[in-house]
Amino acid sequence: MKRRDFLLNALAAGALGAGISPLLPARARAATPPGRVLVNVMLAGGPDLRHLLPPAFNPDPASFGYRFWQAKAAAHAIGDTPAAWQARWDSDYFHESFGGTGFGIRSSCGWLRQFWEDGHVAIIANAVGARTRDHAHCIMVLDQGNVTSGPLDFQRPGWGGRLAKAAGGNVLALTTSPRPFCFSPDPADPEHHLTDALIAAPDMRDLALFAPAPGSSPLASQARIARSLSSYYAAKRGDLSRESIYYRFVDMERKLREFGEPIAARLAATPVPPAIAALSQGGLTDPGFALQIRNVHDALACGDILNLAVSSLEYNGWDSHRNQVALIERKLADLFGTGKAFDALYQSLSPAAAASLVIVIAGEFGRQLRANGDGGTDHGEGNDMLVIGKRVRGGVYGSLFPEAELARLGDPSPQVEGLTEIDHIFGAVSDWVVPGSSLTVFPRRPAARLEAGVDLSTLFA
Repeated sequence: MKRRDFLLNALAAGALGAGISPLLPARARAATPPGRVLVNVMLAGGPDLRHLLPPAFNPDPASFGYRFWQAKAAAHAIGDTPAAWQARWDSDYFHESFGGTGFGIRSSCGWLRQFWEDGHVAIIANAVGARTRDHAHCIMVLDQGNVTSGPLDFQRPGWGGRLAKAAGGNVLALTTSPRPFCFSPDPADPEHHLTDALIAAPDMRDLALFAPAPGSSPLASQARIARSLSSYYAAKRGDLSRESIYYRFVDMERKLREFGEPIAARLAATPVPPAIAALSQGGLTDPGFALQIRNVHDALACGDILNLAVSSLEYNGWDSHRNQVALIERKLADLFGTGKAFDALYQSLSPAAAASLVIVIAGEFGRQLRANGDGGTDHGEGNDMLVIGKRVRGGVYGSLFPEAELARLGDPSPQVEGLTEIDHIFGAVSDWVVPGSSLTVFPRRPAARLEAGVDLSTLFA
């Protein structure tokens, strides 16, 4: 990142105001097991995760596995015959089961399948945040982790920011622009947010202000400019009163330099792992997400400097009203394929670093139970959410394919019913990152809806 872009990002995050403290590793992470980090991944657009995790095909016309494939055949770009559904199931899905229920994992998602079989993937069925099916509102609710937020409640803090505050650490925005997920609560007014625990880092390896490389020519133009600017800011700091509003701006140069230099030095001695480097060399169809995965690796390498508790990622474009196969299958492979995003990340981490992570993957809502006439699916309500990590107790939490759905297939807009509200899911994650924090981060959790028979207290080993 160029210096100008870094300063603009810092301004956008509010870092040039009084809340500059997160740029300095001054706070110790209180009450948090060493190194535990949440990686939150927003799949904006409403992903059809039943496409990733469908029921097993069943030739019995009265069964869920028959009726589902009949209703969704067009979204899979296959013919309207049982033979076509059987062939799709046999050819394009790994066959899995849990608690006697058969389901599939897309065959292009080999890493997810292996992590599932190793017991590190939790599928939270029938999860729900907002119920309006409106993208902007539902995304805001998911980012804020607050199902009571109305369409205009933009000022509220995000659940990542609340968790980072509970951890006494920082939330790292590894996206182009920070998501509302990252905003922390204002102690003076819980209905408003601050950015005092937010670090915007869209490129960890271009985070520091420019400094000439050791041994480079002192006459090079960039070196001359860097020396001149450093001298200028130092002189202005000496000239200006600390009470001057302009002092904040010139002092920012010092703070950015002091913050960025140890990160640059750490990463200079930490080569990009080959598996992660390959992602940005055509390994993923989305180069922006490849950079975010590299950022996660680099942030973990600098976790002590960053005082890292939470990180924020996004992979957008899941609104599959038409041509669902073409739109989302490449994205699913990007995320979960062998040698792809999360596989490359875990290949590159030490056992200790891998054990410190929990990954939460969710979109703002699900899709309908029946395909539309354009080979896609329209907005629904409930969806699956994924919680992944070495300390996750894998399995299915909730009814993966409720029989009651079959009676709704003829409805005008049949959908997955939202039975478990996000307070419980994200609250369980919060309690792992910071034990006992969920009622602080999600005070509404005791009143939130929870599917009968679901116990998320067992989500982590």
